Amino acid sequence: MLVESRGDGGAAAPRLLERDDDLHTIDVIAAAAAGGAGSMLLIEGPAGIGKTALLDHLRGRAAAAGMVVYTARGGDLERGFGFGIVRQLLESTVLGADVGERERLLAGAARLAEPVFTDVESAASIADIAFATLHGLYWLLANLAERAPLVLLVDDAHCADDPSLRFLLHLAPRLAGLPILVALSVRTSPHKVRAELRALTLESRAPVVRPQPLSDDAVASLVRALLGAGAGDRLCHSCAVATGGNPFLLSELLGEFRRTGRSARTIDPSDVDQLVPERVSASVLIRVSQLGPAASALARAVAVLGEWARLSTCVRFTGLDVTQAADLAAALVDSEILVHGEPLRCVHPLIRTAIYEDLSHTERADLHARAVRVLAEQHCERGVIGAHLLATAPAGDLSAVAMLREAARAALAGGAPETAVALLRRALDEPPDDAERPDIVSELGIAEYEIGDASATVHLREAIDTTADPLTRARAVMALAWSNHPDADSQRAQLSFYEQAASEVGLYDRELQLQLEGARLGALLLNPDLPDGFEQAADRFSDFPARTRAECLIRSFVARRALQTGPVAVAGDLAEQAARHPALVSEGGHPLWRTNVTICLMEAERYDAAEHILSRAMRHAERMGSPQWLARAQWLRGLVRHRRGDLRAAEVDGRAAVDIHGAAAPYTRTPGLVVVIDTLADQGRVDEADALLVQRGMDGALIPTLFAVLPLLARGRLHAAAGRHELARDDLLDALSRIQSSRGTFPWAGDVRVALVPVLLALGEDVSARKTADEAVSCARVAASPRRLGGALRVRGLCAGGRERLDLLREAVDVLQDSPALLWRAQTLVDFGRALRLAGQHDEARDILRAGLDLAHRCRAAPLADQAERETRAAGGRPRRRAAVGADALTASERRVAEMAAEGMSNKDIAQALFVTLRTVELHLSNAYAKLGIRSRQDLAGALVGDGGQPR
Repeated sequence: MLVESRGDGGAAAPRLLERDDDLHTIDVIAAAAAGGAGSMLLIEGPAGIGKTALLDHLRGRAAAAGMVVYTARGGDLERGFGFGIVRQLLESTVLGADVGERERLLAGAARLAEPVFTDVESAASIADIAFATLHGLYWLLANLAERAPLVLLVDDAHCADDPSLRFLLHLAPRLAGLPILVALSVRTSPHKVRAELRALTLESRAPVVRPQPLSDDAVASLVRALLGAGAGDRLCHSCAVATGGNPFLLSELLGEFRRTGRSARTIDPSDVDQLVPERVSASVLIRVSQLGPAASALARAVAVLGEWARLSTCVRFTGLDVTQAADLAAALVDSEILVHGEPLRCVHPLIRTAIYEDLSHTERADLHARAVRVLAEQHCERGVIGAHLLATAPAGDLSAVAMLREAARAALAGGAPETAVALLRRALDEPPDDAERPDIVSELGIAEYEIGDASATVHLREAIDTTADPLTRARAVMALAWSNHPDADSQRAQLSFYEQAASEVGLYDRELQLQLEGARLGALLLNPDLPDGFEQAADRFSDFPARTRAECLIRSFVARRALQTGPVAVAGDLAEQAARHPALVSEGGHPLWRTNVTICLMEAERYDAAEHILSRAMRHAERMGSPQWLARAQWLRGLVRHRRGDLRAAEVDGRAAVDIHGAAAPYTRTPGLVVVIDTLADQGRVDEADALLVQRGMDGALIPTLFAVLPLLARGRLHAAAGRHELARDDLLDALSRIQSSRGTFPWAGDVRVALVPVLLALGEDVSARKTADEAVSCARVAASPRRLGGALRVRGLCAGGRERLDLLREAVDVLQDSPALLWRAQTLVDFGRALRLAGQHDEARDILRAGLDLAHRCRAAPLADQAERETRAAGGRPRRRAAVGADALTASERRVAEMAAEGMSNKDIAQALFVTLRTVELHLSNAYAKLGIRSRQDLAGALVGDGGQPR
């Protein structure tokens, strides 16, 4: 009743009272969205304050401006239906499109959203299915917005389902640069506000619109418009006090006067405060009851069925005939209980609440049970039926258990694991029979793992302990293995599960048996202190074939075992065999499969093969919308690139892995950070690396596990680069101790020793330095690794003097001559060139130093290049200077985007692959063009290539 009619005699023009400022704010935000400045608009206030009227105004303005408007409305029942709000908004558009249009809408990453709108039996098994769905929905909207600006209106968002709220929260910071306005009405409540709504308020960049109660003058205007000019000031004031200026309550009050035929002269102002707000519910129920029991039954059906209250469904629900139900619906419309149209709907959520809350708890449960039967007979989708089952009382009905499980599978496949968890927990309450319970508990544990619920481990263990089915136990054990990887203690405790499940399932599923064997090998690898553990277990499979996915997984552990004994070429061969199955670059099979293969290929200096595998894995993760798998592949590729000396590319990968937030973010952040710290140290950006260490909390004590080896190595090298030699020594010795406790399964002892020797020399600990260098040489010869041997000979040469130093450094240069480990080659050349200069062999020194300088420049190793330049000048040479311009001036993010654009990827493809917005890509490309001195993406490839065709 915010509307006042104005006009001269003829048709009146409606006007919202006292909402000019709110309407202006809405109009400005809508205009900005139409121009491409998308945003989130919240309209917040108590029930009845006029939030829906403001959304209706926005709907009209948007439609008149040529924007496409999608609408949805939250409700208590809809909260149990995964992505219910999203489906209200977009389902008819997606499913109603012809084949060509549907392909356009679901192109690219938007395909990941398809399971939200299709009642699929199951979805492809991918990690991060919840995030992948949000990622797909975002790009579905982006595709929709290519044709026309969009407005998404969600009324009563406080009653939205959790997955839809999660999507709105995902969408809010990504609207900039898109012609999309998302407008939500949210009811303020004295009770606890849902965390997602608080977060949405923070994410809303537009001012929050909070409509205020009507003033006494506005109330008087409306009272006199309806009751006549004779309504006195006292009556108008009483109406204002009784309703608090709330438009809905005022509407109900004046409607009651109108329905009873009371005029202003017959109304006692002192009686007004007895009518509202407490008696609104009573008034609604009286109006319904006056129409008879059948009308009450129909009204209750509408309140219970919610968005699915079509007349035909209500007929089956109530037992009324079609004609009678239609007449009663019309009568309820006349009584201002329902609005005209399909589905049947109450005129205001408060009216639906009044009817629904008049039901006892038992009556509600019974009516929802009836809704389940009716909707099942009509073959309604499983999610809707599941939402009603959540509101029923447990009754030991096995058919209800089956429907809840089906609804949970659909929810999980559709990217709504939290809904699946609620449905499966309700299935356990029913309860199922003893034989079925372990399966449900296992499914619940898997769904809980998807949302990071700590109960996942408890439920998976219950399934393992209680099931009599070997397949159920084996699948639960594998899910448990994933849920707490790479926690060494948890994996250690689960060894008996892997062994038992593998022995039981062998007769039924050989692949699953081998996956369990792989999980056991992974647990043993993470716990090297177990006597006769990993080595003996891996040796059992040394002659095993490598054809199937699980066989290739096993072969990767055999390759890892080969690193302990050498030569590294054998491990490289085994790793290439383990990489044969295409699953390695898709879902991975086991968290350590790809890691094993990468480490072995890297140690064998087969960097091209490793990069190829990891690049394919990244492309697959991008298509599947899995930030977890993308981060895992990206940090490994960064590790490989750093090893070969491609410092800027390694930094790009490392930073991307650190920035990605997925289910495994804590696991992937630290390895990615290791790559970034290493590359910054080698580029001479020590202050930047120090700040990053502090910012990411890697500057203090590290968790005493094997996974601290690489952080300790990177931090030790950084301390050494900064001249903090005592700190460097402590970190490197700690790393070496942990590696030695792994009995060689973590193969970085050579790198640690090569980093440690110069530190010990700087501290004057020459004896320890020589001993460490000798150990490095000895181990490298056993491993038959050119990189390890070249690096060990170099630092051994630094411990020597005179002819011995020259001989050792010359041998190191010869060993590394054909090595693709460019940074170590460059360091060895510079050290040898310096030794030659000090020995007075200036001519040979200049040639060696120039070669080292060129390699250092190619690697972007600024401190090493500076050293080579100084030594070259000291030897009488004139080195070329290279300034950090062009491609060298790009940030890691700009470089990443520019490289992808140079490969021919569109801005949308890049944004989808990197899980960022189009605006972010546009900004990075704009900055890259300016720094490279070019104007278009056609010039990128040439600008990113340096002298001799080498990447800058």
